Amino acid sequence: MRTLFITTAITTVFASGAFAEDTAAQAGAMISGEFSINVAETAAGDWGGTTALELGVDAGGLAEVDLDFVLDANDNVKLDTYGVGMSVAGIGLSFGNDQGVLPGAEGEQTLAAPVMGTALGVQAAGAKVALGFTDFGADVTDISNIQGAYTIDMSRLQVTAGADYNFDTENTVLAAGVDGLDLGVAEMGSALTYDLDAEDIGYELTADTMGVTAYLNGDSDEMLQNVGAEYEYQVGGGAEITVGSSYNFDSEEFTPTAGVSFNF
Repeated sequence: MRTLFITTAITTVFASGAFAEDTAAQAGAMISGEFSINVAETAAGDWGGTTALELGVDAGGLAEVDLDFVLDANDNVKLDTYGVGMSVAGIGLSFGNDQGVLPGAEGEQTLAAPVMGTALGVQAAGAKVALGFTDFGADVTDISNIQGAYTIDMSRLQVTAGADYNFDTENTVLAAGVDGLDLGVAEMGSALTYDLDAEDIGYELTADTMGVTAYLNGDSDEMLQNVGAEYEYQVGGGAEITVGSSYNFDSEEFTPTAGVSFNF
């Protein structure tokens, strides 16, 4: 039954892709992207830099392709994450290695993060489901995990509940998130995860105000572990400069960061 379901789902995605591609060709495609350089202090006390290029192709709102490239330590460009998605009759279909649907936050040092590699995603009416493959190139019937999430828009905020189940370890991770709570002076958000096997609760609170995004997080063993903040400054012509820092209460160390990005 699982094999039949997976085969049908994959066939539907690629068959629908042919329809979306034909329709989008008439509507035209738009290419956008972002080039960024980020530096941060390393464990050795030096400053290390990373370079990234994000490309997006929007085919008339019917199909989208997202490609994220990074420059590795040997100055080789490699594809980091990718995703292709399309919309058919109000149902969104996507495929790639960045398909996780659990609510996230900013620092995310204490939140449970179930691993999901190449995956097939389906989205409709606030609900999202993603099937992760153990090794898509070797066996498309071998499913590693499944994630699901549902978001309720409550006008002033959005509430999301989700879960991840791993078929190999039989472990379940529950997650919840609140986003967009406008308090006037700041917009607040939060995320919470519970790992059933580890019996650990992780949480994070975030706040956005006047270009500053701040967060604090912890877990059931230590309620306050990390705090951090980042300031974004918009420059004319689609450029953005960011500076920030985080502090870990266990190591008593600051980790400053800085970056610049250009949108096109």
